[in-house]
Amino acid sequence: MILGAGYAGVRAAQEILRTLDDGEVVLIDRSQYHEVVTEMYRVAAGAEEPSGVQLPLRRLLAQSPRLTLLQAEVQSLDYRAREVLTDRGRVPYRFALVALGGAPEYYGVQGAREHALTLQYLDSAVRVRRRLRALKAAKGGGRIVIVGGGLTGVQLASELAEQMPETFDIAIVQAAPTILPEEDKQLAGYAQGELERHRITVHRGEPVSEVRAHSVQLKSGPEIPSDLTIWAGGVRANPIPKEAGLPCDPRGRVLVDAQLEVQGHPGIFAAGDIAHVPSGHGETALPPTAQLAVQEGRQAGRNILRVLQGEEPAPLHARILGMAAALGDRHGIAHVGRFRLTGQVGHAVHELALLHYLYGVGGLGLLEREAYLSWTRPPQEPVAQGTPRRAGTSA
Repeated sequence: MILGAGYAGVRAAQEILRTLDDGEVVLIDRSQYHEVVTEMYRVAAGAEEPSGVQLPLRRLLAQSPRLTLLQAEVQSLDYRAREVLTDRGRVPYRFALVALGGAPEYYGVQGAREHALTLQYLDSAVRVRRRLRALKAAKGGGRIVIVGGGLTGVQLASELAEQMPETFDIAIVQAAPTILPEEDKQLAGYAQGELERHRITVHRGEPVSEVRAHSVQLKSGPEIPSDLTIWAGGVRANPIPKEAGLPCDPRGRVLVDAQLEVQGHPGIFAAGDIAHVPSGHGETALPPTAQLAVQEGRQAGRNILRVLQGEEPAPLHARILGMAAALGDRHGIAHVGRFRLTGQVGHAVHELALLHYLYGVGGLGLLEREAYLSWTRPPQEPVAQGTPRRAGTSA
């Protein structure tokens, strides 16, 4: 049983289906598509169509006869009964991989949940896109406040300024003293320069105390008018594992060992944003990034197969390959090993990283398209809504 068709869930399913010769893989997700979440800022800014970031699961998983795709909303997990409760009923499992992803982290800021939009999933990115278009149609523009100066906030602000120049007054509010605080200082400085070139205002070292319908209140006192507030302030884990009683860290991430098995719960694995994966350096966890989610999902899939074959699961050996971000259509930043890249070269690395992921998840067929992801228009046939077989035969 795989819960979630994100970066970790899809790669785990592919890994298991590649060699599974007895049993069934049940993949449960609310959508019939795998969403390329790292590209949601492009959808929100109007640079990519919503259908362009949806990869049909049937195509990615090659319609394996050992696969059941169940389009359903996961409501709870009963690890004692080894069942998952969905809005389509209870589904039993023998082994489970929890890969439900994350949810926006609002840090207790009053009004943030009620008055700010997010880019967590495609439906939320589409809401941002529609609000931007409505503002442009009604007022010819407006004031946009993006809370959060990490990769999502910086890429969204840059793409908005590129796609709709002179249309919106854009501001980024960042609680940390700098934007991109977890990245290289040289690259963060270059990104700051690009934001200034686009006339994007950046409020650094300014935590938000409240989000209102038409403004953002800073803890330091000033109130920033806003026609649309977009929250890019962080991610916390999906609450379902914590509600089920699985061991979690303060951010709700499931505590797993080096083999990605949930502590104290043999047969249940976790990967991706929902998992607190030990980094091997003290008590720190691996960061919640797409590249690590792919590695974790692949290793979790391999470990489920190992346990099925009577072998011991193997530890994850994670590799952080680097970072790349687009700052509009022609500029970007990247670090790969000891190299720090900016401008068109940095942007090219960002695009190559996307191609590398698409090739890894879908092969050459996925790359045969006129523009990024444009081949994945919704298929004519619906996803099968089969009922999974009973426990004892499922993987």
